[in-house]
Amino acid sequence: HSASDSLFVHILTMATMRLPTLFLALILALHPLSGVLAFAPPPAAAAARSCYPSSSTSIAASSSTSDNDAFTIMMPSSSARNNTRKAFLQSMITAAATATVAMQPIAAANAATTQAASSFLGTYSDPINHPGGTRTITLIDGAATGDYQLAQVNGGGGRGEPKEYTLPAVIFGDRAIVIDFSPKGGPRDFAGVLESDGSIKFLRDGNRWPRL
Repeated sequence: HSASDSLFVHILTMATMRLPTLFLALILALHPLSGVLAFAPPPAAAAARSCYPSSSTSIAASSSTSDNDAFTIMMPSSSARNNTRKAFLQSMITAAATATVAMQPIAAANAATTQAASSFLGTYSDPINHPGGTRTITLIDGAATGDYQLAQVNGGGGRGEPKEYTLPAVIFGDRAIVIDFSPKGGPRDFAGVLESDGSIKFLRDGNRWPRL
């Protein structure tokens, strides 16, 4: 090995008494000499080395320093190290590609849900219960799961209601919306459906919000 490689092995041997195991493993993974570590008590070191190919390099730390020094570092040949790196990189590439493919149907489904929910977007009035007021429905970005799209209703300004308020809501495809009116003292699960004329009809009391 070159002088830089020998220096790396020497630093690695001295650092094991001071560095956490995970940090030491990270250094090994990043260094070009990274290979296979085998930790064993000094009596087993010879047996461990005897099982390794003769082309490999084995370095045994002195057992007289401390108990923490009792390990054996066995490094495979350069071709074995290259094969290990190639296999690791290939496995990472395969895993990333698999995850990307698996996420595509989910992303497509969520996009379709958002597209369907956009049918409820717009500003409405409430001429029967709160004349003069408006209700604007907007979607919450990135909040679609399956057939559900989170939304909110920004309203107010009508007779007998606050000047402004925000109500959480859930839209089911392009069919129905459930609004939580509890912030303004109403029911938590007031459901409505989208009519053919673009208005929202609430099922519980038959009230309508015409689209403006």
